[in-house]
Amino acid sequence: MSTPIYIGNDQGYYGTKVVSRNGDKFLKMFIRNMVVPNRVGEITYNNDPHNIMYRDKEGDREWFVGKLAIEQSADDELFDSHERRLFSPTWFREQEYLVMFRVSTGLMLQGNPDCEPVVSVALPTDSYIDYKEELKRRLVGKHSFEVKQGNLPYRKIEFEIKRENLYVISQPMATLFHIALDREGQLLNEDLFIQKVSINDLGFGTSDVETLHGETIIKRQSFTSRHAMINVYHLLSKRLTDFSRDVDPDSTGKEYPIWSLNRVIRSGEISFKGKVYDVSEIVKNAIQEVGISLVDEVWNRLDYADDITYIILTGGSSIPFKPHYRDRFGDKLIFAEDYGIDAQFANAFGLCKFTQSKSKSVPLKSQQEVASTIQEEFSVPASAEKPVSRDKRNNKK
Repeated sequence: MSTPIYIGNDQGYYGTKVVSRNGDKFLKMFIRNMVVPNRVGEITYNNDPHNIMYRDKEGDREWFVGKLAIEQSADDELFDSHERRLFSPTWFREQEYLVMFRVSTGLMLQGNPDCEPVVSVALPTDSYIDYKEELKRRLVGKHSFEVKQGNLPYRKIEFEIKRENLYVISQPMATLFHIALDREGQLLNEDLFIQKVSINDLGFGTSDVETLHGETIIKRQSFTSRHAMINVYHLLSKRLTDFSRDVDPDSTGKEYPIWSLNRVIRSGEISFKGKVYDVSEIVKNAIQEVGISLVDEVWNRLDYADDITYIILTGGSSIPFKPHYRDRFGDKLIFAEDYGIDAQFANAFGLCKFTQSKSKSVPLKSQQEVASTIQEEFSVPASAEKPVSRDKRNNKK
């Protein structure tokens, strides 16, 4: 008998985050979300398992995956891939999506030849309703391919995703399940399914807000590319270019494309013409400006959150914006990272828990059984069965 392995696979703009449960063990994995064809040919590898290559079978085209793909891709290729992923609601149709799904899921299944993968994936709020069935069709079925890590030889990976073992939900809902369910997939925080809750999922290119009452989604809203971390990068790119012109004796300066800014944001420094400059204040101001605009937008769209009990803040970009949320929403704020895992993994962990809860649930009721649960028993007082006196009714003043 095959052993189920529960997997939550969250393929985002910046990275693919995967959480799995095999027996009593939870595992997590992060792969930088980048796939490019191998145009280099034979290359020398070190023994780093993050250096990943993919092919369908021997003799087929090879693909660099994750860290290796970032290192081997040109800036314009990197930008093109990120731009398509950010702005296309049908990104999952691309070959890169399928390669990343196969590699990340397959690596989680390694060493378990008799396992049966039970998988949940997520789509952004804007895309969920329109494309969830198409995504299922894309992923259901047998997957057979080969993966090479570090200086190890290629090895074959095969697994099958059965339709009944694949679930697609919206990304913000995944975090709700992360907080509401325990590690066994059982209900832990029932209050979240009773009260009105707003889930704010802040990614790199999207800021998705879903408002729920129980499991019923009342409203879906997305601020894609208007109030998101990418706006910090665009703002920072422009201001660093201006800064470099100001300190440049030739007044020509330097351009800072958004895909080059991760290191700058982490260090607060830039190197320009042999000198290192502290730009931490520029970084701080860019984050603050976008954070204030984002919270103002959420505040207005939620009608000041007067009738909302909890605001759940999640997503890989939630950390820099957390102080602005705390200032505005106070004690209503629930931070996903406070529940045992990094914020960027909250959706993946929630997907994994959701997978467990669905696969262990009782069979669905028939339509007749569901309808019967609407009926409520009540008793009729004896006084209600007495005839109405016409005389008394007519004598009413």
